[in-house]
Formats: sequence, C-alpha cells, structure tokens
Amino acid sequence: MRRVQVLVYEHDSRLTGLLGERAAARNWWLREVRHAGACLRLLQGGGAGVLVLKVGRDLEREFVLLERVARRFPDTATVLVGDADNPTLAALAWDLGARYVLAPPQPREQLPDLVAALMGPAAPTPTTETP
Repeated sequence: MRRVQVLVYEHDSRLTGLLGERAAARNWWLREVRHAGACLRLLQGGGAGVLVLKVGRDLEREFVLLERVARRFPDTATVLVGDADNPTLAALAWDLGARYVLAPPQPREQLPDLVAALMGPAAPTPTTETP
C-alpha cells in the first residue's frame, strides 16, 4: 500500500515543523522540497495528497509551480501559504488552482488541521487484540 504524501515547498522548514507531529501520527510521507523540479518529480511518482506551497520569495516561480501542479496533478490539493493579507494574490492563487489560501489574519497553526481535512478521513490504525 502506497502512503499518501504531503509535500512542503518552502525555504525555512517552519511549515514542515508544524506538520511533523500530525504526519507521523497519520503515517503521511512528509517531504520538504526547495526546488520546483524536485516537487514535480515527487508528484509524478504518485501518492497524490497535499502540496503546501509557501509564497513570498519568488512569486512568479511559485505561482508557475502552483499552476503546473493544478494542471498536471489535479488530485493533489494545494495549500498556498502567505505572510501577508493580499486579496489580489489570494484571488490569483484560487484562479490557478489552489484549494486553500492560508494567509493573515488566519493563523498558521491551522495548517495541520487544514491538511488533515484535505487528506480525507484517516485510515484506521492497526490494532493488535488478543481474543
């Protein structure tokens, strides 16, 4: 059985840190990527899940990645995370295929619950019961 993956495209590991505990508890494959090419290759391998895309360093490159992921991997939900409340960028993200835009005044601490909701119901945890 293939594990679903959560990819985090960022440069400072903060969002990956927010997701680490939930990923471990749910058996998600949590991967931090820093290059668009690596992100696309990992998605090509299957295991559609969620891409968390931190924007703000290079908006053109980040929005091109968002559009490519939405077009090539429609089963992958993309969460765009921004540092500023910018309705114009949020609208562009929606138009390019983001499933959710997380930006102020929404707290980043919502990210684990948001990703869990996008991943769908958790698979049952195996138990060992003795008769």
